[in-house]
Amino acid sequence: MARTLIALGVIAGALAVAWIFRRFRPSNPTAPTYSVPARLERWDFAQPNADWLLAVFTSKTCSTCAAVLEAAEGLADETLAVQEVEHRRHSELHRRYAIDAVPLAVLADSTGTVCASLAGPATEAELSALVASARQLPGTV
Repeated sequence: MARTLIALGVIAGALAVAWIFRRFRPSNPTAPTYSVPARLERWDFAQPNADWLLAVFTSKTCSTCAAVLEAAEGLADETLAVQEVEHRRHSELHRRYAIDAVPLAVLADSTGTVCASLAGPATEAELSALVASARQLPGTV
């Protein structure tokens, strides 16, 4: 009887440890995570009155940033302002918005609320789809 109780206690303890480990570990510990701001202060950027802002956070040392910026610039129009936020020239903005990985494209509406973002390499088609889907969100311009 004592052995059975000890065995049940060991099993219960092992299950509790497994549950705690599973509950508090990331779902995919190898997947990179990126910090994305929830809001951009529009006066920090060159065209604060545009309906939409696509801020592309970059770095000169980034091998894919130039291609993402070029793809984003292809989308600029009278309602969508596109601005590069290069780390060396705009390090204060990188700090303020806690940007920890580049390239990072952040789409904000006219109030500065971030509606969508895309981290890593992106084509013009992917960025265009991002902008189109955000423009369809309820309550956006």
